[in-house]
Amino acid sequence: MLFGEAMFWADEVALGVLFVEAARIAEEVPPEQRMPWSEGLVRTLRVDAIMGHNHAVPLDEFCVEARQAVLSWLAEAASRYVARGGVSRAAVEQWDVLDGYTVPIRGTGHLDPGPLVELAQAVADLVAGTLPAAPEGRYWYSGTPAGRVLQGGPRD
Repeated sequence: MLFGEAMFWADEVALGVLFVEAARIAEEVPPEQRMPWSEGLVRTLRVDAIMGHNHAVPLDEFCVEARQAVLSWLAEAASRYVARGGVSRAAVEQWDVLDGYTVPIRGTGHLDPGPLVELAQAVADLVAGTLPAAPEGRYWYSGTPAGRVLQGGPRD
C-alpha cells in the first residue's frame, strides 16, 4: 500500500478478502446514487484483490472523494467480518472476484477478522499520516495472523 512517500506491505490473502468485501459494499449503493468514478474504482479493488504479491496499491492516485469512499468501504468490510466471525478459506476459494479469478489463497481453515480489521486500520492510518514510521531498513507488514509486524533488517 502506498500513499505519498509512506508505504507498508499487506498480506495478500487479507488484502484480497478485505478488498472483495469493500467492492461488494460499493456495489450495494443504488446506481442512481453512485459517483461517476465508482464503477472504475470497484474494478480497481477487484483487480487489486486478485493480484497478490509484488503489486502496489497507490492510494494517492485516487481522487480525494474516491479515497474517502475506499476508506469507508474498508471500515465497513472489516465490521462485517467481525460480525460474521471472519470467513472460511473454502468460501474464499469459491469467489469469482473478476473474470473467473479468485483471491490468492494459501493454507486451510479460517480467516479470523482481527487481521482484516488491523489491515483496514493500517490503510486508514497510512492515508491519515498516522502510521508509525518503521525503523530504518525495515517495513510494516499488515494483515498477518499476528497483526501488524515488522519485516526486513538483520532479524529476518
